[in-house]
Amino acid sequence: MCGIIGQYNFKDKVKDQDFLYKCLQKMKYRGPDEQKTWSNDDHYFAGFARLAIRDMSANAGQPMLSKDGKFCICFNGEIYNTSYCKGLLKPFITEFHTTSDTEVFFYVLIHLGIEKTLEVVDGIFAFAFYDKTNNTLILARDKTGVKPLYYGVCSSGVVFSSEYAHIINHPFFKEKGYDASAIYHYLFLGYMPEGNAIIHGTYFLPHGHYLILKKGQPDLKQYYEFGKDHEFKDSPFDEVLEHSVVSQLVSDVPIGTFMSGGVDSTLVSYFANKHQHFKAFTLGILDSKMDESDAARSYAEKFHIPHCVTMMDAEELDKLIEEHISAFSEPFADYSSLPALKLSEFSKKYITVALSGDGGDELFWGYNRNIRALNLIRIYQKNKLYRKASLIGSKLRNKQSVEIKRHWHANDFQDYYYSTLGITGAHKWLPLLMREKPGKPFFFRKQLEQGDDFSHNMMQWMRNLEMDLHLPRILLKMDRASMYHSLEVRVPFLSNAMLQYSRSIDYQECIQNGVGKVNIKKSLAEKAGNHAAFEPKKGFGIPLDIWMRNNQSLKIRETISNMPERLQNMFNKKMVDKLLDAYFKDKEDIGWFIWALYMLVRWNQTYKC
Repeated sequence: MCGIIGQYNFKDKVKDQDFLYKCLQKMKYRGPDEQKTWSNDDHYFAGFARLAIRDMSANAGQPMLSKDGKFCICFNGEIYNTSYCKGLLKPFITEFHTTSDTEVFFYVLIHLGIEKTLEVVDGIFAFAFYDKTNNTLILARDKTGVKPLYYGVCSSGVVFSSEYAHIINHPFFKEKGYDASAIYHYLFLGYMPEGNAIIHGTYFLPHGHYLILKKGQPDLKQYYEFGKDHEFKDSPFDEVLEHSVVSQLVSDVPIGTFMSGGVDSTLVSYFANKHQHFKAFTLGILDSKMDESDAARSYAEKFHIPHCVTMMDAEELDKLIEEHISAFSEPFADYSSLPALKLSEFSKKYITVALSGDGGDELFWGYNRNIRALNLIRIYQKNKLYRKASLIGSKLRNKQSVEIKRHWHANDFQDYYYSTLGITGAHKWLPLLMREKPGKPFFFRKQLEQGDDFSHNMMQWMRNLEMDLHLPRILLKMDRASMYHSLEVRVPFLSNAMLQYSRSIDYQECIQNGVGKVNIKKSLAEKAGNHAAFEPKKGFGIPLDIWMRNNQSLKIRETISNMPERLQNMFNKKMVDKLLDAYFKDKEDIGWFIWALYMLVRWNQTYKC
């Protein structure tokens, strides 16, 4: 919806307002309708870039102050259950100056407090809530991390923003060095995982957490943990998803849906169009192995959904790469950002809000690696000797049965499954390239604290890790790509009701006969009257290897080979050269890992030189 930025000094008056003003202007695409600031003329400054969605009037602008002037909020996101929240406010307030969700959310925070507010609201958000009387600042993100928020902490104070570049180039942090461990995690996962960040002293605020800052003492608290909802939503799947979709159709600007041709986004489009005709937007790829636009078109015709399609080819690659660099102010290597940028630009011509199908795979065991892992759990119940014997036997019977190297050195099932979340090529090449031996990412550490029970509980653990370490990359991609074109994306699969509902579903209902996400596929198959929902998904991707080797090879090789010294010092130069030869001489299909390294260097050139 918007972009926020601010600075909270522990002792001195804020002297960096010119820098913060410039940052606010640079993220105008996140909020093209209005940019405003507020300061207490002392140690707190906040700025807001607005993309108006609900209540287009100036009264709904931000930073928003309470009637008594004691509180200030900068809020990026949407709250869907505002009617329910207004009911909770009846003992305190009955008249509102706007019809915006921000004002309702603001007064729930003021009157009910942070913990109760985060428990009852249903929405996507990242916000900064300042209590002038107690000189306290609270930063928070939504349960699953749809909206971004970065911050940096030093002895002088805290800087926060929707964009990472604003933190690392602030005078407090501009001279700070790289965290090699964080770079390792980025190159392994393809994005900068939450809880830490690449520059020392800076952080990507974890989803489901809030940070309290008072008297120079930052205190990070977790308010939500997937898999530990207080109650289950024991209702039919269709009923829960339809309710979630309808609740997210509230807007004062045009709304549409993204429809890739896959199951999840098609169901979201179906339920949206049950209530009103909303356009569905599809990106096609000029490559028959990856294009799903025909499948999307077929569903649109079946369900009478107004449908708009745009196509993408290699000729647009240079333009989209430069857009990617501009849109992602932190290193990011999920190359499906390129089609996401193209789709967002196309959709913005017609709408300002889009509903996506993200989250279904993570909630309902939809990935092939989930199925493979289920079949491997039994060998991890035994000791390492038994496991190695089983692996050898399986390999002798069928050479394609298992990737033996991935299991051979894994300490346990958790270690193995984390390795499956890595991007192609990282598992082999990253330990050879980097001297750093990193600790574990923030959320992986937290998940390891959950114990090591097997079988049923391991499948739950696997889903938790998908939600905490894989889904954030998907959400980050769509937020940056869409907001770069001033388009808000909402995620019905991640509503409170759907999160609660998923807790009532066991993996046996989702994985059947070697197929994942069966419950959702059955729902679509019943509506479409065919079994197309069970056909393998091609994925929201592009023929990266072909395009990189044919169109970008010289540029990529030169950029990586000539990386700046501050990065070069972290890598084994000889192994980097071997890596490039292995890829560009067609010996290994490790384009994703090459892309991650290329994006790291390009990010450094753009934001840190």
